[in-house]
Amino acid sequence: MALNAQIRETIQLFRDNFPPELSALIEQGAGEISALDIVEKALKRGDKAPDFTLKNRHGDSRSLSEYLNQGPLVVTFYRGAWCPYCNLQLAAYNTRLDDIKSAGGTLIAITPETPEAGISAFLESEAPKEAKDSIIDDPDFDVLHDKGNALAKMYGLVFKLPEAHRKLFEIMKMDIEKANGDDSYTFPDPATYIIGTDGIIQWAFVPNNYRKRAEPDDIIQALQSL
Repeated sequence: MALNAQIRETIQLFRDNFPPELSALIEQGAGEISALDIVEKALKRGDKAPDFTLKNRHGDSRSLSEYLNQGPLVVTFYRGAWCPYCNLQLAAYNTRLDDIKSAGGTLIAITPETPEAGISAFLESEAPKEAKDSIIDDPDFDVLHDKGNALAKMYGLVFKLPEAHRKLFEIMKMDIEKANGDDSYTFPDPATYIIGTDGIIQWAFVPNNYRKRAEPDDIIQALQSL
């Protein structure tokens, strides 16, 4: 099943099982996020990719130049382990990792969530079991910690969590401040980019919708066309 079809099934599952007041908060916040001008502000194909040096979940530093020495780089931003759609995305990409590599690409994921606190904060919350069951905590590609969304800001992807979603997290006792290590309540739009070996963005998917993600097949096709 395609990734976005899985996401739509999960959305419906939550609508069918969440109390109406929680569903209302989810939809209100989703609408406010979709109304933002992220697409207009975000980096696009042809732009120079910002340089970075970030640490993976093992504490090892990884740089853009290091990755580009291996070939084109697929960069996907995600919000954190508390986001079931992010977990579906990482699982789908992990399943197709060999195909991504065969197409010449290296895949990395970037999140503001701290590796030591993110998953534990989510598991300690009162989030529904369906959401917790979606966690993928050890993918076969690098997951890098973008402290304070510093890199995501350079990509023009950062937004502040709507009050409706902050209220939702409070109800579910989800400690986002613990997960991210700050109280900014800011997150990246779940964009995916392919960066060429020259450091130029060759392909960009910026949904401005946290319930829509780049399909693995589209990423692989884009890599194959480079």
